[in-house]
Amino acid sequence: MEVTTAGFRAVPGALDTAATELTGSADRLNAIRGQLSTPTVDGNAFGLVPQSQRAMQAHGSSLHLSGVELESAATQTRRLATGVTAAVTNYRRGDTQVSQAFRQLLGGLAGATPAAAGVSAPAGTAPFGARIAANRSAVTAELAAERQRLAGYQAQLTGDQAVDHRLRETITRSQARIELYESIIAENRKILSLDPSGDGSMVELVGDIDAGTRNVAVFVPGTTSELANFERYHDGAVGFVDAAPRRDLAMVVWMDGDLPSNLFPQAPSARYADELGPRLADFSGQLRAEIAGSAAAGNDVQVTFAGHSYGGAVVGTAEQHGLDADRVLHIESAGMGHDVDGPEDLRPAQPDVQRYSMTAPGDPIAWVRDINIGNWGHGADPDEFPGVIRLETGNYADGRPLEGASAHSDVLTYHSDAWWNIYQVFTGGPLVTVPSVP
Repeated sequence: MEVTTAGFRAVPGALDTAATELTGSADRLNAIRGQLSTPTVDGNAFGLVPQSQRAMQAHGSSLHLSGVELESAATQTRRLATGVTAAVTNYRRGDTQVSQAFRQLLGGLAGATPAAAGVSAPAGTAPFGARIAANRSAVTAELAAERQRLAGYQAQLTGDQAVDHRLRETITRSQARIELYESIIAENRKILSLDPSGDGSMVELVGDIDAGTRNVAVFVPGTTSELANFERYHDGAVGFVDAAPRRDLAMVVWMDGDLPSNLFPQAPSARYADELGPRLADFSGQLRAEIAGSAAAGNDVQVTFAGHSYGGAVVGTAEQHGLDADRVLHIESAGMGHDVDGPEDLRPAQPDVQRYSMTAPGDPIAWVRDINIGNWGHGADPDEFPGVIRLETGNYADGRPLEGASAHSDVLTYHSDAWWNIYQVFTGGPLVTVPSVP
């Protein structure tokens, strides 16, 4: 919470951080508990002095009591984390309700269209509608399969902390997938693509492409992204869509394939971008067709493709394969794409693409740009690329500067200056740019 002259103000990003830290503390407490054990004392120790045996028994009792207390502390800490997560969810839900109220007010003033009133084409009459219907069945089936897998994982637990460590990580990822699938079904979310194999992949439409649509943004995440953490990107997209009072922004979270699982050796490799780039370019054509065949046709819908971290390299590679974009945004991007040194290396479908880049001060991602060695590296630095407009990242919502290694992901923090700049790119609004150096 932040203290203001009017009282207190919740900061969702800080609450997210607190929940993560509490969960980490609970894990550490459990790890310490697993290391405690009562030592075995030889019967001849200390020359058979009775007092030594009593001392060792007391010591063993103390260790056992400490283990019980650590387990209790870990449980209570995890409950705190759950409570904080619930609090931030309720806070954001309140933001959503307020924005919906403003939408109704603005709709009443400006004149609501049939689509704004909730009238849309039946599901399945357009390509995206058919995919959504098919994937709803696929998600339902995968939920049942994942529940069975989770039961199998849990049955393998031995109780040995060291032995079970990796298995517990697998269980955590499985539980996250189950929660994702349950949310998709309960909220009737719009899934355009699903592949649960390996780390998993998914493409989701957030919002609607209809008569009210003026902008569509496609967000491509980066390294370590998988189905188990897909929900964070969905939540981020919901925040952007809900920020548009007239409901004229739709978003697509595009993770239609495997992304690097670690910073080394996978993240420096161009292999993932080489596979995903052409696929993203194909999707851009499908998205244009969906827009043209929907109630949004004739709205001059502007489409933005934004890549975060490794996702920037994916977007840059897609531009080499004819990406159909009006705007391209590199967010803490790994580069303009492998083998991209200048504008002549890009071959987008649109000749007048507006390109933007933002990199927070001190983000280590800047150290790995301008590298093309074999199949390693992701091309030119977006901040220095000809024609790219560099955007400020500014501060967190509480006024602290966005800088350093943590800013690599924190630029996506809800209502930070960087978040608002990203939103303005998505909606064609006024931007805060980095002053050019003479």
